[in-house]
Amino acid sequence: MRKILVSYYSKTGNTKKVAEKISSILNADIDEITDRKNKKGLKGILREIKNLIFGKTEINYKKDPKTYDLVIIGTPIWAWTLVPAVKKYLEKNKLKEVAFFCTYGGHVGGTKKTFRDMEKLSNKPINVLGLTAEDIKSPEDKINKFCNELKTEIGRLLR
Repeated sequence: MRKILVSYYSKTGNTKKVAEKISSILNADIDEITDRKNKKGLKGILREIKNLIFGKTEINYKKDPKTYDLVIIGTPIWAWTLVPAVKKYLEKNKLKEVAFFCTYGGHVGGTKKTFRDMEKLSNKPINVLGLTAEDIKSPEDKINKFCNELKTEIGRLLR
């Protein structure tokens, strides 16, 4: 089996919940991407909007994703795209093999744009998973399917 990392950003806990399930199923390492600046309260919301518009943010993470064979990257969708912290993560780390997942409360069209935006910053993903707020209530089937497809693809890549 290849060395796998699940990296994610989560504000409300939904993306974290999915990341933890994926990590557990694939026996993968896990790493949270965080913003260096506090984003609580009205000031935090305004800072997030500014970062979303201008794409500027400073991030922290602990594990070096370049030392992994596959990095699975998770993001919530804000304003029909990935969050600034995940964008910065992808810009800083040129990764060979990737898979993406996202959580969202809105329109499904945002997932296609988000995955395209993520692909532009990295590589074509070997698999993608989008989960709505409703899916988060009981995500096991979709997460298991995503992970099983990843296992199949990983096996193909090892041949």
